[in-house]
Parts: sequence; structure tokens; C-alpha cells
Amino acid sequence: MVTERQQQAVEAYNDHSLTTQEAADLINMNHRNFLRMIKKVRDSGEVMLKDRKNIRQMSVCVNNDNPAAEPEIVEPAWDVEHVSQRTGKIQHHLNQTRSGRYVITAAQNATPVHKDFWIALQHYCKANNAELLVIPYRYKNVTNIHTTKDRGQEWWSAEVLPFICDQRIQINDNLVVFGDISIQPTAVNPLSGFESISQDKSAIFGHSKRQLTTIPTPQSRLPKILTTSGVCTIKNYVPAKAGKKAEFHHCLGAAVVEVCGDHVYHMRQINACSDGSFIDLNKEYTVSGVQAAGRPLAIELGDSHAFMEDRRVSIATFESDDSICAVLNPERVVVNDVLDFHSRNHHHKNDPLYNYWKHHSHTDCVESEIKLTCHYIDRIRWPVIIKRSNHDEAMERWLKEADPKHDPRNARLYHATMAQILTIHDERMAAGLVYESVDPFELVARQHLEHSDVRFLRRDESCVIGGVEVSYHGDQGPNGVRGSRKAFTRIGVKVTIGHSHSPGIEEGVYQVGVSAKMDMGYNKGPGSWLHTHCVTYANGKRTLINVIDGQWRATE
Repeated sequence: MVTERQQQAVEAYNDHSLTTQEAADLINMNHRNFLRMIKKVRDSGEVMLKDRKNIRQMSVCVNNDNPAAEPEIVEPAWDVEHVSQRTGKIQHHLNQTRSGRYVITAAQNATPVHKDFWIALQHYCKANNAELLVIPYRYKNVTNIHTTKDRGQEWWSAEVLPFICDQRIQINDNLVVFGDISIQPTAVNPLSGFESISQDKSAIFGHSKRQLTTIPTPQSRLPKILTTSGVCTIKNYVPAKAGKKAEFHHCLGAAVVEVCGDHVYHMRQINACSDGSFIDLNKEYTVSGVQAAGRPLAIELGDSHAFMEDRRVSIATFESDDSICAVLNPERVVVNDVLDFHSRNHHHKNDPLYNYWKHHSHTDCVESEIKLTCHYIDRIRWPVIIKRSNHDEAMERWLKEADPKHDPRNARLYHATMAQILTIHDERMAAGLVYESVDPFELVARQHLEHSDVRFLRRDESCVIGGVEVSYHGDQGPNGVRGSRKAFTRIGVKVTIGHSHSPGIEEGVYQVGVSAKMDMGYNKGPGSWLHTHCVTYANGKRTLINVIDGQWRATE
């Protein structure tokens, strides 16, 4: 008697559009157990199993006497000659000019496009003279209401067929679009295992889940970016655990790439709302057309480290008339690690040679560094939110551990700040309040700041902007664990963090890079740091903007 579970396995196995691994994934079963079950059913003779000879399948076999057949490429349901010609023209244009704007998205088989988003994408491409590329991928959904007996599931929406890209396209010397790789939309980590496949180049893969990571490269090169594209098709998944998780992380969107020569490109994320509308920079694209977008709710800068400021990044971010802030005019600017505290960093405490250098170069004065940091904040002409970060907190550690008798350069500031803190504690005790730490950086900075709209956040003080929690710096994760993008995905709310200097996207967590110099003395070997900020648009959607060679977008 064949059980219900065995019947599910047989139906998945008999679908020759799937590999045996994909068939096992479809019914949430371990691949090897799936093959054992199929062998058991075949031996029983109770159910007819289709011959998988010459069918695309995995090279894992229960019976070593019956090795898996060689993979066979299934011809896609589109005009292969047209796709090859179009891809060839795009590649030829790129080889000749190394310029242009490209919009890369993906489409699932046997699934309609999101009509309104698709129309908005067409408006975007027309308004920006952009080339649209759609990466196809396959997914077997046994409950698919869009399947017909005539077509089965081996079809793609008619709208996407003229834009299909099922081949690799080299955008420039540092970026490749992998149109020939189909990743299951239920993959939890779609970029896993692809760290080396693009060699020294960045790569874009078609997938429904938004993910981005940077891979360390030699410090003379830009870090390698791996990212997924987002999709233009509607949600269409099996109502099982893997399917429901994929449905939750389904990202209606695309990646925008602006090519600026042989080596430089600028990349941003398009994240659409449920009505298909989306914002890119200062324009909003809808089913009706193009219009001016509302002011961004916030721009969060990569970690500032004012003492180690990279002037080109500052100019491109908030100082020039064509800077990110000048063009987008955000409601507020959020900064991380604005105080580097190089002057008395505890990591230098036992290094006599470096301390000698700091002393004679006059870079060991805490108050001078705070004044420099305040000048950096004053140059940001928009309202500023300062996250409490680990480098800012280094000043508090210095006050607790330093001996001012051995530090005449900073003795006066040390005693004055400690006196202020003790006075505040006296007042709180007199009022019957509980103990709460005092931020010494804020105490001193308030004496030097000219900026009239600066908010200092306390640790764990909530600050939600457009549905995104922006209070976490990223150094401390949930329950006191070390902070990381993966750790913050577990708290179930959207967050934007900094700290690592390596930008990325993991589910609802966006991480900015750094605004300071790439070489900060302590970062050795291959690096994944990048000058990257995060924009929270008026609709609550976010994108990462990179500043490369002092530029944040392609010049018109």
C-alpha cells in the first residue's frame, strides 16, 4: 500500500522538469531519503515511475549500479535565437562603450508579472534610457493555479519574453550578470557558494529574495559585490514551510546598474510597493508615469570616524551642490561612530611607539579631536541623529580607566568632564531616579557644536523612521551577542545598522559601509569595506548608495 508521503514523492519524481534534488526540495525531504523512498516504491511495483533516462538530474544515486544520466539542457519556452541576438548586441555595445544604464530583474516560470510594477519599470527604462534584462528561473509549484494542461509549467509571461537574459553578460571589467544560473526561490541563502564563481568580479544573480554581501579583495581594488536582483512576477509558492518563507521574503524589485567606464559602476536597489510603484533617487515611478518623489525620510551614512575623514566622500555626500543630500534633501541624516577617539583609543594603550608618534604629532588631545568631530557634524546642514556607537563609547571607557596624573595633555578635560558627570548623578539621586549612564561625548560635544538640530541616541533608545529601527549601531546583537546582519534578522523588525564597514542586505537588515578612509591602520589584508550609505525613501523602502572615486552616480 503506497502511503500519501510516497505518492507525493512519486509525483515530484515523475515531473521531469525537476532534478531529483529539486523534487526532494519540493516536498521538503532530504535528497538521499527521497531517492531511497523512490527505490522502495519502484521495487514494490505498485506505482508506475517514469524513466528518467536523459532527463536533467542530480549525480547522486542510491544504487551504484545505476549512475545518474548526463545532464540534458531543457530548451526554454522562448525564441533562443532572439535572446542570443539581443544579448550579443548588448554585450557588443558594452565592449565598445562601457557605458549605459541597465535594470536587472528576474521572472519565475508559469507565473504572471506584477502588471503595475511591470508598467512602472517600462516608464523607468524609457525615462532613463535604460536596458531591461530579465533573468529566468524555474520553480515547481504543484498548487500553481496558472498551470494549464497545454503548457504545463514550462512557460514564462509573454511580457518578459522580449527581455529574457539567460546568458552571462559582462557589464564591465568588474561586474557580470549571471543570467545562466537558475536559483530556487526557496533557497534561504541564495548567494551561498557563489563567492568564487565570478572570480575577481562582482556579480548579479536572479532571485526573489533581496540579498547583498561584499567579498574581501586586495586593498588596491574595490571589494567584490554579490547581489540578487529581485523579481517582476507575483508571489507563487507551494503552501509549505519553504514556500511560505520564500513568499514572506519575496522582493518585487530590480537592481539598477550605471556603467562608468571599464572599471567603475554604480548600483542601487529598486524595491517596489504592493501597488507596483517605486522610488529611485528623487523620482517616483508608477503605473501612471514619472513624478517627483517625496523627501527621503533619512540617509544613514557609513561609519564616519571624523578624525579619519575621507574628504571626497564628505563632498559627495553632503558638501557639494551635487551631493547625495543636496539632490535628495533628506529629512534627517543618521551617523555612526562619528567620534573615532583616536586620541586615547584603548587599543593604543600599550604601544609606546605609536603613543610617541601621537604625542609629537599633537593627535593625542581628546578635546581637540572632539572639536574636529563637532566641525564635521556642523558641516552637515540637515538634522542629525547620532547613534551611540562603540567608538563614541571609548571616551567613557577612557574616563573609567585612565589616570589623569599620567596624562597631562588631557588632565583638565578629564577632571572637568568627571565633575559634570558626578553632578548629574547627584541630581538624579536627589530626585530618586535609578542609575543611568551619562554620555561624556555628548556632554563635551554640546559645548562646541554650532548645529542647532542634533539628537544623541542612548543605547537601546528606540528610533523608528519609516517603519525601520535605526537606533542600533550593529556592534551589539540580541541578548548581548556580537552584532551581525544575520543576528539582527532574528528580531523580526526592519533595521539599518553600521559597524562592520562592509555593506550588505540580509532579509530586513540593511548595513552601511564606511565614510572614512579605507586604510585606518588596523585593517590588514584583503578587505570588504566600501563607502556606502543607506537611503530610506518617503515610501519606507531602502536602497544602498556607494561612493566610488568621489562619485555616487553616473554623470549625465
